[in-house]
Amino acid sequence: MILRISLVLTVLVCLLVAPAVYNNQTEASIAPENVETVPDRLATTSSFYSFRHDLRKCASPRCGGYFVKLVNERRTRCADNRFAAECYVASIEWNGQAEPDNDRALLRGKILAGGNHNGRFGELSVSEVWHAASANEPSGVFFRVRDRGIRCIAAPCPTHHEARLNSTVSREIAGVDLSGAGASDSAVSEATAAMTSPNGIIVSGDHSPVTGPAGRSQMLKAAQFYVRARMTGSLKPCMKTGCSGQVCADKEVITTCEYKPEYECYKRAACERQANGECGFTPTPELTACLRRTK
Repeated sequence: MILRISLVLTVLVCLLVAPAVYNNQTEASIAPENVETVPDRLATTSSFYSFRHDLRKCASPRCGGYFVKLVNERRTRCADNRFAAECYVASIEWNGQAEPDNDRALLRGKILAGGNHNGRFGELSVSEVWHAASANEPSGVFFRVRDRGIRCIAAPCPTHHEARLNSTVSREIAGVDLSGAGASDSAVSEATAAMTSPNGIIVSGDHSPVTGPAGRSQMLKAAQFYVRARMTGSLKPCMKTGCSGQVCADKEVITTCEYKPEYECYKRAACERQANGECGFTPTPELTACLRRTK
């Protein structure tokens, strides 16, 4: 009886340890040294919009602006806090970004209730512009894609990481096929290089199953892809605004004039652009301590 129990325990230990050893050997054989670790999901996947010019003929700002919508989403929250299939904004604030010359680009930003007619029609404040590689219409799902820097001895290999835009869904895939986007060779080369950078590229498309000696996986086949545009202008300087100077922004902001003790802290605080590109009060130890005392 004791011998039988020992044999059972030995088999269980082998079953538990063997997969771990196999996985370690596989990773060691396919992953080159000093490869940058790719996170489980790309953090910069939120607030991506498609847009189109409003061609209606009526007085501005009621007409002549833009229709915008979150990609991969059926409904978008508009400036009036209502949800719609797409939202009308009377203007787009480009914030020094490269303004595209067609409606095929993707824009990253946020809809603000301001800038026109008491904010009734809103505006889209842009922080990133992504240019389409061709005149193809996008289809399928929009993903942000990055090359993981991994190459395998057997296919399929999880060479790329994809993160669905405007969500937290992400996974590793066995490559990206850009040939279906109808882009030029130079555009494909630029995108291939961009996938190795922190920005990656954006791809709209669908998946195709891939099988091989290493098992099964999915490849992303592009109907269109996008590369981030460089900024062409300088950003506006940040300023203290609002009734009591309690707001840090790059344009005048109208607020109500009730007074709060923490507003005194902002009088000595630095109003400047933060790491995310937005204007804000720099959270120095002095400002943090002051705000803590006033609460």
